[in-house]
Amino acid sequence: MASALIVSTVEYATKFSAILGEVGYEYITQAHSGVEARQLIAEQDFALMIINAPLVDEYGYDLAIYTAEQTTMSVLMLARADICEAVESKVEDYGVVVMGKPLSQEGLFKTLKALHANHNRMNNIIQSNRRLQDKLEELKLVDRAKCILIALEGMSEEEAHKYIEKNAMDMRISKKQVAQKIISIKQHD
Repeated sequence: MASALIVSTVEYATKFSAILGEVGYEYITQAHSGVEARQLIAEQDFALMIINAPLVDEYGYDLAIYTAEQTTMSVLMLARADICEAVESKVEDYGVVVMGKPLSQEGLFKTLKALHANHNRMNNIIQSNRRLQDKLEELKLVDRAKCILIALEGMSEEEAHKYIEKNAMDMRISKKQVAQKIISIKQHD
């Protein structure tokens, strides 16, 4: 389950707990200042941050921008309705969503649902990107090992490729691990 961080000078965690629970946030933590929020962000991952501006030590713009730039969490900033547009103009380029206070229950629910869905989508993209990076790293290592086998053992590229595949199957390890062994052995020769 996802976790949320509420940054507010007043007690909002209990007020938002029911709505956050309905949307899919199980763990809710509260910070009372920007400094405290930054410390919590450094210690653990959150899916969502709600900033109830103004905070005791800052308005909240810098915290929202910092969070949006440094983490993958969704950021919702709550500001007085009369200054909502001004707040939005400062943080919208960073993907921070701003809502005017007082909040409508339905509007908040829909916004939190959308932020939760976007966070899940972003996590899927990040995981896919990591898998692709791992695959690219494996391809680079296998190509490097093939070059070593071609240069030092006189194999053709096809022979080197089959050699790596066969060793991976025989030893029941990945081609990446075989390539790493070949590279390691040849570096010590």
